[in-house]
Amino acid sequence: MDFLSLRKDLESGIPLLIYDFDGREEETDMVFYAGAISWKSIYTLRREAGGLICYAMSNTEAKTLGLNFIAEELKQHELYKKLVKKPSYGDYPAFSLWVNHINTKTGISDYDRYITISELHKIIAKTKTNPEDARREFYENFMTPGHVPILIARDIRERRGHTELSIALLQKLGLESSAVIAEMLDEKLSMNKEKVKKIAKNLGFHFIEGKDIFKEVVI
Repeated sequence: MDFLSLRKDLESGIPLLIYDFDGREEETDMVFYAGAISWKSIYTLRREAGGLICYAMSNTEAKTLGLNFIAEELKQHELYKKLVKKPSYGDYPAFSLWVNHINTKTGISDYDRYITISELHKIIAKTKTNPEDARREFYENFMTPGHVPILIARDIRERRGHTELSIALLQKLGLESSAVIAEMLDEKLSMNKEKVKKIAKNLGFHFIEGKDIFKEVVI
């Protein structure tokens, strides 16, 4: 795996295409580094990927901000806990809160989602230098419910979804744990791996399989 090339692309605002695993979801996500996005990145995710556009962070940053998995919160509700079930691939989802930044209008446009995500990235970067300020600014400057779902990565040894693969790769590359991801969809179903490979080749994007990321990050 060419780490220098991967990092250069991500820092230049070029996405990676990450396939999870055969026998799991068998889906590919388009992944941008949140520290290098523009509103056009959101447009690209919406038009070229088509799946749910999410913001992913590590569990370390989530704990600093006081964020939890929404499934764990719902389990505490007498009625809603009946809805908390594992998907067919076996792992609880990585979802936490859905947020908008306070400076957005409706929150759903490409530009509004760019604002929300870029401001989330700033908060994540600040958790390392000034965690108390990061936490305060998060609760002052964001609102929920919103249009950007936050995903929290578990340990990749525990869960091997796109959230974990994306964050593990960013950490391996020495970048902030801050990603924007969306599933690549086709007509009716998710886009199959072979079609994604052709698109990656045509567009000059890196295509990476989860098994290769796992080999690199797990010692």
